[in-house]
Amino acid sequence: MTEQTTLLSPGTRGPVLAISAGIGMHAFNDLAITASIPVAMDSFGALPMLPLVYALFFIGVVAGGVTSAEIRARLGARATALGAATCFLTGTLLTATAQSGLAFALGRALQGLSDGVIAALCYALIPQLFAATIVARVFAVEATVWAIAAALGPLAGGYATEHAGWPIAMLTGLPLAAIFLVTAALILPPRGADSFVIKRRTPLRPVMLCLAGAGVLALPSALPGTPLAVLGLPAGLALIALALWVDRARAAGPRFFPSQAFTLSPMGAGTWLIFLMPVAQSVSSIFTALCTRAIFGLSPILTGWVVVTMALNWSLWAMVAGRLPEGRRRAALRFAPALQVAGAACVGTGFASATLPLVLLGQSLSGAAFGLSWGPANQLIMEAAPEAERPRTASFMPTVQTMGFATGAGLFGWIAALTGLLPALEAGRATAPLLALWGVAMLAAALALLAARRLYRQDTPQPAAA
Repeated sequence: MTEQTTLLSPGTRGPVLAISAGIGMHAFNDLAITASIPVAMDSFGALPMLPLVYALFFIGVVAGGVTSAEIRARLGARATALGAATCFLTGTLLTATAQSGLAFALGRALQGLSDGVIAALCYALIPQLFAATIVARVFAVEATVWAIAAALGPLAGGYATEHAGWPIAMLTGLPLAAIFLVTAALILPPRGADSFVIKRRTPLRPVMLCLAGAGVLALPSALPGTPLAVLGLPAGLALIALALWVDRARAAGPRFFPSQAFTLSPMGAGTWLIFLMPVAQSVSSIFTALCTRAIFGLSPILTGWVVVTMALNWSLWAMVAGRLPEGRRRAALRFAPALQVAGAACVGTGFASATLPLVLLGQSLSGAAFGLSWGPANQLIMEAAPEAERPRTASFMPTVQTMGFATGAGLFGWIAALTGLLPALEAGRATAPLLALWGVAMLAAALALLAARRLYRQDTPQPAAA
């Protein structure tokens, strides 16, 4: 590694561009097409498959994230990046040229798979490509890249949808993908020069059971007219529970789950928090654009801004939390998930009563909940984890988050099919389905609040015994 003093040093500019392009590609593409996905699915007559599109994307992200290290160990960083970028381009072209909801969903699954590989690869490369003295600044740059993508994505995607149609909106992420492809080919180390060595293999059985569980949870959205589809929720949850049991029953070798994950221990409470908050948020991720378009009749550009209000507030309040004293920042865990409960109540009530300011307030409150709680929660989870498991725990937490979104996509897709959300929206009588969806989100957020309180209590110093 050459001597690096600033982000603009000769040996630093190229790696910063490559890493930023990879992370920006994921953020920009995901946010730019948010308002366009319901338009595309509506054009196919496949709106009931909308939750499945999101579920397959999140499942792909999980699959890519947990296999990224092993792919890199076999192929090297450069080949891994080029292969994932090619997969992303294939998925992008498939969504842009899709003639059916199933083809579109497959394209999103390929995009999710590549996003998972690329995001994990980029973050893992930062300590290798940059001197320790500037690593913190590199992470700050990537946070800025994400915020810029959150601001520009809905504008670009919404404008493309309005003036050129949704297929063109699907292609708005291609420039960043091209930049990543070129910079990865020129800058990232090939297999022979990549010093990365995997220390343990990821156990595939629990991973596959988790992914299968999330996929089964989405079945009611893919097969809304099939009687057996109602079994998707219990069957999916049973598969995820089986994955946890199988992993813990391993007599020897590496595990996928940290030993205390999803227990009542301090670390277990933290994993429940990181899982349940995305579960609660997934209803807004899937249905906000659809409901905004159906209830308020907003343009794709304005719909995108309604959706992205949550992400912008997440970034804003995360910066606020980062400037708080350590004690106050951790104490925010006591009430932050309560903001998500209030946010879900506002969004659901806002849609049911056709009150747009209430929807925007709810999106803002949910973003604040994530911004204030995510950093302290992850820090406390790492501190509560046994010393030997901390590296595994650090790599596991993003997977828990994405699994929460995938599980939520299946859960709320099941509720939407059960309550008849889509016909109710068409008839203008969707109050009951809307309140059911966001009411369940409130329940999931309330459970996350209980987990946060337990995690916070474990962090509070206890008085010494007399």
